[in-house]
Amino acid sequence: MRPTMRLTFSGRGVLAAFALLLACAGSASAQNISLQEPKCIPEEDNGVIWASLSADSPGRVPRLYFRWKGQTDFYWVAMEAEPGRKFWGIPAKPETRNLEVEYYVALVDAAGRVGARSESKLTKVTKDCDLKLTPKERGVAENLIVGETTPEQQGEKVVGFLCKGVIARINAEGIRRSDEVCGPCAVVWWQDKRVLIPALAGGLIGVVVTDDDPPPSDSRP
Repeated sequence: MRPTMRLTFSGRGVLAAFALLLACAGSASAQNISLQEPKCIPEEDNGVIWASLSADSPGRVPRLYFRWKGQTDFYWVAMEAEPGRKFWGIPAKPETRNLEVEYYVALVDAAGRVGARSESKLTKVTKDCDLKLTPKERGVAENLIVGETTPEQQGEKVVGFLCKGVIARINAEGIRRSDEVCGPCAVVWWQDKRVLIPALAGGLIGVVVTDDDPPPSDSRP
């Protein structure tokens, strides 16, 4: 007969081994995200939210989630990386009725699954907020791609924020598209007295409607 080897563990040894595995798994996935809360966000202009990570996060990228305080759903924008595991993101421009912006930062994988996240913060929107964006920040602010978190947000304006600077959207399934309300393909209406002009960006279509009779033409058939 071949000798057999048996490994036996006491109950205490099994618990210790299990605790060690949990500790190792926790240390591999632990990530602390710290927010640098700004003093204010300018009314009808862009603020900047900074965050720092305690460790590298391979396969995950930080997003800035934001909403008008009191609303149900968040929107998000991708964050820009700086040296030292620091990141910054720019929410859309708050409307005058939007007095406070709520936000947090989360790490997201390629499938859109949210991992670690920071605590939520609130920052007031003020008229006299003296904030000057750098050229790099302004470039991002004027070309925002805003992500959505629910299907109901698709086809609707970013609630509590201005259109200016928003050029595209990403729906809850991760599909990018032109913004139906704010983007370059949206229909712009301009009305002056009795003239109404709907025009597509780029001047592809122009229609003028007026109740005035057109002047007679000098040309003959």
